[in-house]
Amino acid sequence: MDLDSHFDASGGFEGKDDGKSKVHIRMQQRNGRKSWTTVAGFPETARLPKSGKVLAVDFDKILRALKKTFKTNGVLIKDAEHGSVIQLQGDIRKEVAEFLIEVTALVTKDQIMIHGS
Repeated sequence: MDLDSHFDASGGFEGKDDGKSKVHIRMQQRNGRKSWTTVAGFPETARLPKSGKVLAVDFDKILRALKKTFKTNGVLIKDAEHGSVIQLQGDIRKEVAEFLIEVTALVTKDQIMIHGS
């Protein structure tokens, strides 16, 4: 095995990535039992399957649906390095991943990476 190739803990050895970006879902501890769930790396645009049109993703609408579905508060953070980051109250990593795959259908199961579970 070539030890000179670059190893990335999140994605394995270089060259494995098929061009699709990963959506990272993390839990961040606040104080005591309180925590945040953050969703970073969500695609900014989505291509429609039949017509091939490329549309911008409405993060406000996704955030509103997440807040209503999981009965929690959340905020949308615009970051220069990570793009749009969705931050929700509570540790709901698995539920958010399931929601993004089934309800929004903008990402697939192999694109989602849940950290710390």
